[in-house]
Amino acid sequence: MVNVAVAAAAAATVISLKTAAYGENMNGDYMISRTDTFGESMVTDYASRSMNYFDVWSPEISTRYGEVFWTMMDPVALPPDVVEQFKDGTIAITGYEMDQLDGDGNSIPYNRAYNHHYMAYIVGEGADMAMVDCHASHDHGCYEGKKVLRPVPKSENEQFSNTFFSEGNGGESRKSFHGYPNGYAQLISSPKEFHLEPMQIDTWNRDNPSLEFVAGPEPAASQAPPGASYSGILECPCTDRISKVNGSICSDDFGCLPFNLACLEEPGSTLISNGNKICNLDTYNGGQQCCPHQSILLDRDQNPWPDVKQTYRLKFRFYYQAYVPTADRVSASHQDLRRLYWQTEAWAGEYDIPPGAESYGHDDGATAMTDDGQYTYTITSEWTAGEMIDLDDCDWRNTSACSGQYKDSEGVYMVYAGGHCHAPNCVSIELWNQDTGELYCRQLPMFGKGDITNDKFDDKGYATLPPCVWSDDASEDLPTRPRVPFDAKLYSVAVQNSTYGSVPKLSLFFDFIELCYFKDRISSTIYHTHLTGASLTLPSHPPTPRHPVVSLRRYSHTGQMASWQMRGALYY
Repeated sequence: MVNVAVAAAAAATVISLKTAAYGENMNGDYMISRTDTFGESMVTDYASRSMNYFDVWSPEISTRYGEVFWTMMDPVALPPDVVEQFKDGTIAITGYEMDQLDGDGNSIPYNRAYNHHYMAYIVGEGADMAMVDCHASHDHGCYEGKKVLRPVPKSENEQFSNTFFSEGNGGESRKSFHGYPNGYAQLISSPKEFHLEPMQIDTWNRDNPSLEFVAGPEPAASQAPPGASYSGILECPCTDRISKVNGSICSDDFGCLPFNLACLEEPGSTLISNGNKICNLDTYNGGQQCCPHQSILLDRDQNPWPDVKQTYRLKFRFYYQAYVPTADRVSASHQDLRRLYWQTEAWAGEYDIPPGAESYGHDDGATAMTDDGQYTYTITSEWTAGEMIDLDDCDWRNTSACSGQYKDSEGVYMVYAGGHCHAPNCVSIELWNQDTGELYCRQLPMFGKGDITNDKFDDKGYATLPPCVWSDDASEDLPTRPRVPFDAKLYSVAVQNSTYGSVPKLSLFFDFIELCYFKDRISSTIYHTHLTGASLTLPSHPPTPRHPVVSLRRYSHTGQMASWQMRGALYY
């Protein structure tokens, strides 16, 4: 039986959003997190706020079972009426949704085509696409000498030449909210093209005609436990196609690539001090380094359904308004939201979650044991806000982050924060101001139950990450936006359930978990789960950055990423 107090606390942590433009959201209802107080819905009825939208479709993706698709796709021209409307002006993107659909327009479950992450751009006339150095602080899968295709401003004075969409960009994307309060947007002058670099993994068992998950063949290195509701290949295991030679990872599919997981020392990240296996080539056994574009995540003797490809496209819907600049002492219609990015696992891009029974007492305190013998694994990171935009080492020719007047500003007002903590082990991810002790954002994932018949987006085990949203507009009924100077010390805490542990994987998929945050702490209490009958004793003391208070529901195997993808308005 569900504990009433637990259910009430879970319900209080999120607020349902209203329907969007022209009747309904493309993907249904959304939720947002409220760190400080709980209240009414954020006003997100795009139609009543005079929002328009346009749709763009990616080129086709066609893969065979076990294949990775991870490359920048051909550009897609924006709708002609949008290009014409803003050819001499600026568009204000106020939110977006995305989906993946087959040729008949049917949504494809993530248990068939796994969306690991995506990097999407709208580019204007003030930028060109160019090959630039891959930086771990901005990109996935970097190694020494790697170049990536990215939009670059034509001059240092191009302020709104392009914009980047990546918040909640993976298995959690379809049901995580990507929208902003009134008066905030991502601005692009003279928009012309859409560019997309998705990472997709084909996990569809061709012998299974239903939408319910049935695992296909998996390599010997797969760490998916028996009966798992996800495919072990989506965790990028290093199969027998992989070998390690002279500091490189070599494969039958992609040759040899330098191993380059640049784990930071403390306080940048605790991975090295905790002895995390992800930082060492000798102990690395799965993750991004083993699954570049067109990799086959199967062993050499596995080749099921060689001639049966899966073909589909990604669809993005962008909501927008016309931007009106400041004139006659009247403020501009929108404040531009700049992206700020940081990884708790800086800069590995992934990390291993060791089994608690093995790591407890041997990893500098990262593993903790609960009163009833379960385990959690915590990593942390400290940094200054300015580091999120490379403020001290910014070359406008390699990134749009420092174009325009970015360096003249003193900090940002936080408007949107979305973490990247979406695997079965995920308990919580928190963002703190280390100088003031203020908790900016606590995100607790919510996971699908598998009722795809009634809800096409209810993929079993896939996460929804309700973002934190702020505004100074009283009508929005949101917390007041935090003022974050660039020299502010920030602190991230990512907590995982390590009762069973995992190898370094990139999965967002898992058996069903629920998480509850208790705002008011009293004496220690045992809360029982309605799934397994297991329990977890909650501590009676208030939480500190290293010890967030949660209730765990169910456990399974996978690895983790724990990054912050935020949007803020500059102040001077």
